[in-house]
Amino acid sequence: MMTPVWVQLSYLIAAVLFILSLKGLSSPKTARLGTLSGAAGALLATIVLFFSGIKLNNLIIIVIAVVVGSVIGLVTARQVKMTAMPQLVSLFNAVGGGAAALIAIFDYLNVVGTPAETLSTSVFVVLGVVIGCITFTGSIMAFGKLQGFIPGKPVTFRGQNLLNGVAIVSTLALVVALVLQ
Repeated sequence: MMTPVWVQLSYLIAAVLFILSLKGLSSPKTARLGTLSGAAGALLATIVLFFSGIKLNNLIIIVIAVVVGSVIGLVTARQVKMTAMPQLVSLFNAVGGGAAALIAIFDYLNVVGTPAETLSTSVFVVLGVVIGCITFTGSIMAFGKLQGFIPGKPVTFRGQNLLNGVAIVSTLALVVALVLQ
């Protein structure tokens, strides 16, 4: 069964909300809005998952993961000092971004070789993986900077532009190969 377009769009919107959450966490004035947009993204993705009519092969594992993650999140959020809350939110966003990327990958693995493997599926998988990975790495960088592990000034190194160019070209080539396949 092909994943409905509205479900794919909902997941994309959830991923964008996670990215907006990161942006909001960049300032104390917008941190509350950033936290709310991250929560909205998580809520949207969860509601769509359970009520979209998509057959969930591992429902018990999903429910257990949601319960365990919620308990860990609740306990951690209650124990962390208020001054360390931005770091905690950054870690939570990293988990959300990583989860979005993994969900996109597993969704694609479930449709490979079936009639549901379409151009739109490939495009949404690529967007989900790229946005999820950017959210993950951006959140980890934000955590590191807030925690003082990473200096506040930009982290640069010799050959960085070349490496970035190779990474972009490689990603685009792999995206084109996936979509054309």
